[in-house]
Amino acid sequence: MTDDITPPEEQKPVASELLTLTDDFAGFSADCAFYCDALAAIAEDLEDVDDYTGYGIRRYSDTLKEQVILMDRRIHELQRRIAAQTDA
Repeated sequence: MTDDITPPEEQKPVASELLTLTDDFAGFSADCAFYCDALAAIAEDLEDVDDYTGYGIRRYSDTLKEQVILMDRRIHELQRRIAAQTDA
């Protein structure tokens, strides 16, 4: 993942920056989905975790994954719009 910010005098074109962001977000999305599923599965199997807590963890992980999917769609829509503006 790219975690440094490029100084203004060395900035890449917006389309290139968006492509990098998309790639970084794809990796984050996969990690997030794995973590959410793993945590929910572990919580559901632990005897110390009651049903309500297990349900809450599963529900929160599903909500988090849905938010990641919506953000991914927004990024792809932005890419499409930038490409359309560049082609015009």
